[in-house]
Amino acid sequence: MRPLILITTLLLCLNSCKEKKENCFSNFTFSKGNIKMSYSLKFNSSDTVYYQDEYINGNKKSLYYFIIKRNEKKILDSLVCKFKFPKDSLLLNSSINDGTTIAFSVDNKKLMLHETGPKEFWEFEKWIENIKPYKQLTPTKEKIEFADFSNMLPRPKIKK
Repeated sequence: MRPLILITTLLLCLNSCKEKKENCFSNFTFSKGNIKMSYSLKFNSSDTVYYQDEYINGNKKSLYYFIIKRNEKKILDSLVCKFKFPKDSLLLNSSINDGTTIAFSVDNKKLMLHETGPKEFWEFEKWIENIKPYKQLTPTKEKIEFADFSNMLPRPKIKK
């Protein structure tokens, strides 16, 4: 009986170690903005996602969190791990004043897209938009640092 318990325990330990896989990222921020909405999501290695809404309460940013399910976390990790982009890239179409802009920050790499760009990034945006409405947003007072994309935006040219 004792060897059976020992073998069962050993198999469970090995199986749990096998399933626990390292993420390909430690910090990941996704941001989306257009005339109707502007928000950022902060992901890390846990199942907690921080949601910063920039249009609620006037100019004050509101911070919330929600929990993603284990299968959603696996999908998230697989999508993010497939991203391939050079450091600090910016892909814009000619009408920057209209449309949707999405931005990604994975560890030390940043990418901002406006109505154009690699398909896998826009597929991620669609995936987020499909799960976001079903999440219970809980307000939080935590201090969460989101990636800053402001230095990636083109500066307006001033005529002299």
